[in-house]
Amino acid sequence: MNKNHFYFFLAVLLLLFTGSLLGQDSLQHHAIFPEGITVEYGIGSYAVTDEYISTEKYSGSLPYYSITWANQHSNYVYHLKIDFGNSSEIKNNNVSSDIYQFTLNQGFSYALPKFTLFDNDTYLYLGPSTELFFYFNEQNIAVSGFDYAQSFALLISGGINSQLFYKLWNDFNIEGTFDFNILSFGFRMVDMEENDESPAKILTLISANNVVFTLGPRYYLLDNLSIKAAYLFHLTRIDSWEPLLSASDNVVFTLTYGF
Repeated sequence: MNKNHFYFFLAVLLLLFTGSLLGQDSLQHHAIFPEGITVEYGIGSYAVTDEYISTEKYSGSLPYYSITWANQHSNYVYHLKIDFGNSSEIKNNNVSSDIYQFTLNQGFSYALPKFTLFDNDTYLYLGPSTELFFYFNEQNIAVSGFDYAQSFALLISGGINSQLFYKLWNDFNIEGTFDFNILSFGFRMVDMEENDESPAKILTLISANNVVFTLGPRYYLLDNLSIKAAYLFHLTRIDSWEPLLSASDNVVFTLTYGF
C-alpha cells in the first residue's frame, strides 16, 4: 500500500470513529439526501498551465480520493468533505511535474420545495459553504541556483453549494452537484527578487474561480447503503498573479453508508 492509499484509509477510519461519537439527529435511511459516510475514488485526465513555472501546458492522469460526512438536521443538511489528489506523471513532452491538490469543504444545504420534471419528483438543495483549497506544483527540472522549481496557491473561500436529485424509481436517482466560490482570500508564491507584489490578496469571481460539477446515477442496494458512478469536472483559475489554470475530468465511483 503506497502512502496516498494509507492516508486515505486512515482518514476513512477517523471519520467513522468521529461520527460514532458525535451526538446526531436520528437519520431517515433512504432519504433523498445521501446521509452518512461517503467514500469516493476517481480517475481521469488533468491539465494545468502554471505560469509561475512555465507557460506550457502539462497534462496527465491525477487520481482522486474523497471522504464526505453528511448529517440531516430538522431543516438543513450539514456536510463536511475532504478530497485530495497527487500525481508525478503530469508531463509536457519529457518534462514531468509532481502535482498535489487538497480541498476541505464544509457547508449547509437547505431543501427547496419539491417540483416535478418530466413527471418525476425532483429535489433541489441549496446553501452556503466555506472551503480551503491548496495546490502545489514541483517541476522535475533543474533551474538556475536550484535543483527544482516549485509553485503553490491557497484559496480560503466562501461560496455556494447545490445538489439536485431527480428520482427515477424508488431505488434509483440521477444526482447532480454544482459548487463554486464567491469571495476568496488567496495566497500565491511570488518572486520577491523580481517584484514587490504581495503574496496575499482578496479575490473575487473575476480574479479567481474554483468550480466543481458532478452528474451521475445512484442506486440503493439497501436502505442505508448506496453506490454511485458520476462524471466530475473541477476547474481552478487564479489570475491575480502569474496565471494558474487547471482542469480535470474524472469518472468517480462512490459508496455511501448511512447510520
